[in-house]
Amino acid sequence: MTGHSAVPLVGFVLGSTFHPAELITVARALEDNGFDSVWSTEDYFMTGGVSGAAVILGATERLLVGTGLLSAYARHPALTAMESATLASAHPGRFRLGLGAGGLEWLDQQGIGHARPLSAVRGNVATVRALLAGEEVSGDHGGFRFDGVRLHFLPEKAPPIFIGATGPKMTALAGEVADGLLLSVFSSPAFVRGQREIVAAASGGRDTHISTFAFFALGDTTEEARAKARPVLAAYLNAESALMTDAIGITEDLNALLAEGGEAALLAKMPDSWIDQLCVCGDLDTCMTRIHELAAAGSGEVALAPVTIDSLTHDIEKLGLALRAG
Repeated sequence: MTGHSAVPLVGFVLGSTFHPAELITVARALEDNGFDSVWSTEDYFMTGGVSGAAVILGATERLLVGTGLLSAYARHPALTAMESATLASAHPGRFRLGLGAGGLEWLDQQGIGHARPLSAVRGNVATVRALLAGEEVSGDHGGFRFDGVRLHFLPEKAPPIFIGATGPKMTALAGEVADGLLLSVFSSPAFVRGQREIVAAASGGRDTHISTFAFFALGDTTEEARAKARPVLAAYLNAESALMTDAIGITEDLNALLAEGGEAALLAKMPDSWIDQLCVCGDLDTCMTRIHELAAAGSGEVALAPVTIDSLTHDIEKLGLALRAG
């Protein structure tokens, strides 16, 4: 793969596409094939982000493992700090905490309010960080009440905190207060570049790591891989924020297709170029190129979210070999 720039980290996003019983097998396959990381998703009501991370950490020895991501509304920050301290203490240097304000429909199903997202996320980050540093927290923070809360068991080193964002204000908050920024699936290189600029402007010179999630479909041919990715991408584009489609200039055409026939029209008429820009999708060489394009745009890590699991073990082996070969 001569001519490609280096990618610091390549990992996978696990938790929503297969049964939790498969986490151990897949995580071990990733470690055996040289991948760097796993993000354990918490897409309600599938696999728990914290419990999934614990399973993956316990099954592996080297992988970085993060929650990608936990809701700033669904858990009291004291509980998030407690769980983070436990995982960081049991697996030093390997756990990363991802927080965010997404999944609002799922919160509605549970009767959980989600007002003032910036305040909620800021309060989560500040109080979790204070508790992990051994401080006692009292008062109202980010919509939660604390009364003399202090952790009994502290990790030797606090885990880094990442904020998941798509909008510019939340991205700026990540640059201001977090250790890293998590970008959602189908973040194009153009979108990553824009987010990198926002983070840099807000960070005050600090180095804020950017981890980019990306839908992943590997095939013997690019056409075969596109066929795998198309239905998943259509479902997401039917509900996703325009910010990510604005970055590649397709929002007007997307809205026209949705007006014509919703998700069915997207499935039938979505241009191949949309899939190519919004996914790591194609034959092996094309997937490698897409990964390096995201890295060149500013991603310090590319975390692949498989759209199908039928050939996942084979795909992991094939891609891992290519990455190790450079």
